[in-house]
Amino acid sequence: MLTSVEAKFGKNMALLAAISLVVSIAINVIIGDTDTSQPNLLLASVDFVGNFALIIVIMYSMKLFNLDEEPFIKAIGSIAVIGVTIAMLTDLSPSLTSGGFGPEGFTPTQVSEIKNAVESGTWIIMPLFVLLISLKYRGNMLPSWGGLGGIVAGALIVLIHILALTGLATGLDNVLWPVWLIAGLIGFPLWSLGMSQAFGSKIS
Repeated sequence: MLTSVEAKFGKNMALLAAISLVVSIAINVIIGDTDTSQPNLLLASVDFVGNFALIIVIMYSMKLFNLDEEPFIKAIGSIAVIGVTIAMLTDLSPSLTSGGFGPEGFTPTQVSEIKNAVESGTWIIMPLFVLLISLKYRGNMLPSWGGLGGIVAGALIVLIHILALTGLATGLDNVLWPVWLIAGLIGFPLWSLGMSQAFGSKIS
C-alpha cells in the first residue's frame, strides 16, 4: 500500500525525472563529444539526478499499481531498478576520469563509451517496463496522455534495440536519431508527467 508521503515523494521524483531527461538530451546536443571536464561534469550530474529520480519512480510504481498482482511486470521492474542503479553509480565516471580520478590510459570519452556499453541492457529493460505499465494502466490512474507517451517511447526504444541486436540498424543512424529524440524529448517526459499525476492522486 502506497502511503501519502511516498506518493508525494514519487510525484516530485517523476517530475524531476522528466525535467532531467529533457535537460540531459539538450546538453548532449549542445556539447556533443568532448573530453573537457566542465561540460562532462554538468551532464553527468544531470544524469545522476535523473537516474536517481527514475529509480524512485520505478520502485514506488510497484506499490502504486499493486504489482504483486502482476508478477511478470514486477520482475521486469525489479531488474530495471538494478540496471538504473548501476547506471546512476557510473554516471560520474567520465567526469571523474576527466578530473584525474579515473584509470590512466582512458579518455573521458572512452570511459563514457565503456559505461554505455555496460549499461546497454538497462535501456532495453527499463523501456520495456514503461511500455508494459503504460499498456496495462493507461486510463486507470495513469492518464491516457501519459500512457500514450509511455507506449510510444517504450515501443520505439525497444524496437531500436531489436534492430540493433539483429543487425538491421546498420546504416540507419540518420533515421534512428530522430526516433531517439521523439522518445526522449516527448514520450518519456509525457510518461513521467503522467506518473507524477498518478502519484498525486494518492496524496491525501
